[in-house]
Amino acid sequence: MFKRITAIILCLIIIVFSFSGCFGRMKADESFAVPILDEPTSLDPQIADSDAEKMIILNCYEGLLRVNENGELENGVAQSYSVSEDGLVYTFNLRHNAHWALFSGHKSVLGEKYGEDYKNTFDITVYAEDFEFAFDRVFDSAIASPYASVFECISSYEAVDRFTFRITLKYKYDGFLNTLTYAGAMPCDREFFELTGGKYGLDAKYMLCNGAFNASRWTEGTSIRIVRNDDYNGENKIMPASVTFYINASQSLVADKMNLNTYDAAFLNSSDYNSLGNKDDYNAVPVENTVYSLVFNQANKYLENRNIRLAISHSVDSSLAQGISENIVEATGLVPPFCKIGNESYADISGTKLLSYNADAAKAYFDEGLSETGDSSVEIDFKCTAEYEQFIKQLVQIMQKNLGVKFVASVTVLESTELDAAVADGNYAVVFYPFTANSSNANEFLESFENNSIFNYNSDEYSLLMSEMRANSGDFSALKNYCERAEELLLKDAVMLPVIFENSYFITGKDTGGIYFYSSQSNISFFKAVKK
Repeated sequence: MFKRITAIILCLIIIVFSFSGCFGRMKADESFAVPILDEPTSLDPQIADSDAEKMIILNCYEGLLRVNENGELENGVAQSYSVSEDGLVYTFNLRHNAHWALFSGHKSVLGEKYGEDYKNTFDITVYAEDFEFAFDRVFDSAIASPYASVFECISSYEAVDRFTFRITLKYKYDGFLNTLTYAGAMPCDREFFELTGGKYGLDAKYMLCNGAFNASRWTEGTSIRIVRNDDYNGENKIMPASVTFYINASQSLVADKMNLNTYDAAFLNSSDYNSLGNKDDYNAVPVENTVYSLVFNQANKYLENRNIRLAISHSVDSSLAQGISENIVEATGLVPPFCKIGNESYADISGTKLLSYNADAAKAYFDEGLSETGDSSVEIDFKCTAEYEQFIKQLVQIMQKNLGVKFVASVTVLESTELDAAVADGNYAVVFYPFTANSSNANEFLESFENNSIFNYNSDEYSLLMSEMRANSGDFSALKNYCERAEELLLKDAVMLPVIFENSYFITGKDTGGIYFYSSQSNISFFKAVKK
């Protein structure tokens, strides 16, 4: 697994530097186009939650630290930092030339107080107090920031002076510096925030950015454009002139437009990647971040019975999936290989075992389930997309052989958009469905299943595990233990059965270089983007 993660990192380096031999023919000051699937509801860093929101924010704002193209931490607004011997106190020394970017749209916010000369009279320097105010907002219960649990490890924080910011932790957390690159840790100018009158982050003119880019235009329902921040004085030269994020209704539309060279970079699932006309036209990084599972709808009158779910689970021979595609491997757990705890792949260190194929156990569970429900037979429909139709039909045939004539099954094939709609509406019995990890953190992937409405699964025990896991996010051993217990509970309750791991792909055009991603699909950096 270490070799696989290393290979991904090397692929990232290849994407960034694939044109280094002919770099002279690659140009800066170019414009780039990128798809997003959801229009942001807000670009307020302290409440940003969707991939699209975080991707735009992390290109427009800069925190104390940032992540470079090699996946390493480097200075952001901080020019240096120190950590106390006990690992609890972090002191950051800020550079004096970090600036907020002003543009003409800000006149509507700043003009009333500062007049026509607002660009010369408003103080654009980023201070330690801007980070203090950002954390005030994270921990403000009225805001309900999604980052409050991420920073639960913080005991206190303060702006020691204008260019010194100090954070004290409750306990030692080796991964703490990485959390400071999250959207919630981006600075926020209190004065500007208050002058927006509650509209902070709702339009380009209500954003005050200090990163490589600043938002210049937000066309509702269509696109968001960010342009190079000429007041940026960080360690990196900003190469592109602009990036435009185009809002798409579905993932399949993204693949179609990549085929037409409409976009310069995108994440595609395996099916959409395979639909590309000429793969030689793209640089591609495979990412093992998707697990396909049989998901049981516990609102179904048969599947609300745990023994019926276990009977189906023990009738699944997932080794049959090996012949579907070379990009597919048999699942070893619920959490995809892309996910980690600390710097280690969770799949490598987890002791969780999947429910195995066992015909005798399947029949015993089925008979017990029928006895409990009082039904004379069970009728189940399995939904999937066309690419998995033959595989699911194979599985169903084996189930019918193992469980006998009292198990009646059918297979319904849907388009991916129809399948998504069926899942969202709860209009299914069993569905073969992909779950993609949008973050490299194993615990965040497992949190996505808490009180998940698509399964009609609500477990006080699982919610308690999630709460305890969040409270111990800085303890490697405890985090591993809670992840394993959560995964085992979902499998023991037969909420779903992981069957295969599948790649998604980060792709860029051959004529594009310098675009890279790290840790999640929301963390795509355009700092060094260039074109032929």
